[in-house]
Formats: sequence, structure tokens, C-alpha cells
Amino acid sequence: MKIVVTGPYEAGKSLMIHHITNGACINVERRGTTIAMDHGLANVDGMSVFMFGTPGLLRFRTMRKILSEGADGIIFVVDSVDPESDARAKLFFREIAFFLPGVPCVVAANKQDLAKSRPIDQLRKNLRFLAGLPVFPVSAKTGENVDSMLRTLLYLVMMQWSTVFAKFAEFSGDKKGLNKMMKDLNLEREQAVGYLRRFELRKLLEVQVGDEQFVVKDAVRPLLENPVLLMKR
Repeated sequence: MKIVVTGPYEAGKSLMIHHITNGACINVERRGTTIAMDHGLANVDGMSVFMFGTPGLLRFRTMRKILSEGADGIIFVVDSVDPESDARAKLFFREIAFFLPGVPCVVAANKQDLAKSRPIDQLRKNLRFLAGLPVFPVSAKTGENVDSMLRTLLYLVMMQWSTVFAKFAEFSGDKKGLNKMMKDLNLEREQAVGYLRRFELRKLLEVQVGDEQFVVKDAVRPLLENPVLLMKR
């Protein structure tokens, strides 16, 4: 899955990705500030999770747009300690909502390990534009609640694609898998092949020559059939 980690400057996006990927990430930065992106790979119950962190300075809007393209989910990081960052957070949230309308999103209220961190109720009052989104009190430094937050986001992503994923699992290995999926979901061939390409890149399945047959990877098949498994670990 492709997950975009975004939010204002110094909210803790880079440290968040470093924690989630156990350090298996790169950071393009200057003097400690991300100027291009963070990128890393995590494994969650056999599922590959590709993390893309966006630069937090306003002038890098074009880079954030490029990195956001095709994202399956969003981690929006806010600074629990610094009220002055709230206005920037609002600008960034409007931006990501424009880039990725309808994409599942969770909010990481970061720096909860610090004494001056604001509780979630206070943050919701200050950041009313986040209404309706799940907000997690987290610490990218200590790892507090980060795994729970990530699993919730992946669950939301899986549920958004649950109809397609169920057909992936049902017709995995079938020589006429593509045609059967097209018929059951009432899809044109171009759209169905697009789904195969999208999730082949995310390492959920392998597509055979000619696109007629696909095979779901054994490690992720239980998750495609029952996404709630993500929440039971």
C-alpha cells in the first residue's frame, strides 16, 4: 500500500516514518529539514507498506502533489505541543484534501510524550477542520500508539477496496480470473486491468502475461478476505 505522511513543518513526519520502517528509509533533507521527501518500506502482517513523507515547508507544494499521486491512505501529522502550528496544519489539510479527495485519512497527534502536549479533546477544539477523522495520540519518538494508528489506516484502506479485494482472492489463480472479475463487478477491461496494475505495484498479487490470470500472494490473502484481521494483532 502507498501511504503518504504529510503535515506542517516540524510536526515529526520524518521520525514517524523512521519508526514505522525500523530505519529502513531515506530522507532527502538540508540542515535537518526535509526538502524533497522521506521514503521507506514497512511490512505489516505480510503486506508491503510504502511510506512517502512530504516536505513541510509551504513552498514545496509541487513536490507534495507529485508524492501524493495514487496514494491509498494518508497519515496527517499535527504537533500536539505547538499551538502556533495549528494555522499551518489547516493549510496543509486543505491541500491534501484537494490532492486526494475521498482517500482514507488518520490524524497522528504527535509528541504526546512531552509534558506540554495538548490532550486530544483540546486538539479537536483547536483543529475543528479535522472533525470526523480518527485522531490518535502518538509519539514518533517512543512509538506510543503508532502501530495501532497505522493498522487502523490500513484497515480503512482495505475496507474501501474490499469489493475488489474479495474478487482478487476469489479468482486468484483462475485462468479466466480477469473476465470473471469484470463480470461480477461490471467493469470494463481497461478499469479491471488498471486495478491489477495498481495492486501488483503494491505487491498484493502477481499478474500473468496477457492479464487474464493473476495470483494473490499467500501472505496477504487472509487480509484480502478478512481485513479485520489487521485489527486483531
